Amino acid sequence: MSRFLRIACLLSFCAIAALTVNADTVTYTFEPPQFISGQVTPLLNRSPNIGNPSFLASFVSAQAGTFTIAPLALNPLFSGQGLFSPTTPNLLTISFNMPVTMVQFVWAQQFPGLIQLTSAVGNRSQNSANVGGAFEGGTFVFSSATPFTSFTLGAFRVSGDPTNLAIDNLILTTPSSVPEPATLILLGTGLAALTKLRSRKR
Repeated sequence: MSRFLRIACLLSFCAIAALTVNADTVTYTFEPPQFISGQVTPLLNRSPNIGNPSFLASFVSAQAGTFTIAPLALNPLFSGQGLFSPTTPNLLTISFNMPVTMVQFVWAQQFPGLIQLTSAVGNRSQNSANVGGAFEGGTFVFSSATPFTSFTLGAFRVSGDPTNLAIDNLILTTPSSVPEPATLILLGTGLAALTKLRSRKR
């Protein structure tokens, strides 16, 4: 194999390795103008407070009107407005017009217990913790190699009964598998060299 072909093959393998999935994030802080204090679910087709404005999320509760936008100081993880359920049951479904691979948010619940996320690609639960303030909670992260377009949240006491739930600073990660032009050039050069080598052998 010539030196040129060896280099081309090496570049090809490097390009393939570089075809990793890039990601973008959008953030919902539940602040104006997208969200106004006193609004209740369903909250449909809302743009994020930070990030791609064409990304849209809808917040729908199992019972209409059971989640509301309000200033929240339930624990130190919250700042400004958040989305809060003053009543139970409190299941909240969040869906989006673009697939995501990771979800992160802070949460608070009135009684110790756990929060549970359910989606078509997997489920996850996390115990609440004393993070200061009147409500327990924490930072919740869920990720999946398979993109998804919705998930449902619920908070539960230790006994299993539902309890009040609040969320804030919702961050959603959207995958983007489009490689950079330089990566495509390297990949094309490597593939051409491999084709030439194969033809010579024949």
